[in-house]
Amino acid sequence: MPFQKMTQSKYPRRHWALVGYPRDGKSTFAARMRGPLVAIDADQRFGEVLHLTNGDVYPVSENAADHTDPHLIVKRLDENMPGTRVGTIVIDSLTAIIAPRVTAAIVAKERGETKSLGAAFKDKALAMRELQDGVTRWGTDTLWIYHLQDGRDDKGNARTSATVSALELVRLTRSINMQLQVVKRDDGVRGIKIVWSRKGREGMTLFDESGTWANMP
Repeated sequence: MPFQKMTQSKYPRRHWALVGYPRDGKSTFAARMRGPLVAIDADQRFGEVLHLTNGDVYPVSENAADHTDPHLIVKRLDENMPGTRVGTIVIDSLTAIIAPRVTAAIVAKERGETKSLGAAFKDKALAMRELQDGVTRWGTDTLWIYHLQDGRDDKGNARTSATVSALELVRLTRSINMQLQVVKRDDGVRGIKIVWSRKGREGMTLFDESGTWANMP
């Protein structure tokens, strides 16, 4: 079969990362993405927003535990994606996939099971790399969801941080073209702020008057 000429699409693929606090409506936003959807439902919450989707939704596996295992996720995608017309792969959320590996690495270091924290973090780094490569290869839209959390630094000062490390987020940028964050106005209306864009259009915020992100993506 000869090569086919590449043509300019009307809109670029949506390769987005979305961060926000719990109950900010991140899964609801995901439900509004282009369907049909493949849901990597690591938080086991996607069923709550099925009524908002604009097409069929396929869980990456019928086994709930598989949704937090990058190797099994990639295997299931390899088995089932060829020949399908999936619109978006949703990773909901990275927090549930990566955070347990961080905790396991710290516990292993504290117990003396490993001398190097870097070596203990190897599983986390490999998991992130395998997941990125396995998800982005299919040419669909992608939405990577993770969380914000409030805490204290070592001086007791309040701070807000992501549940995925800065290093992993830098690695994720090779697979996305926009970084989005859920924000709220004083009247409680939620919006999407473009924190970073590969096209350099960051800083804009769009507010959701519908309450369910209708037409937002």
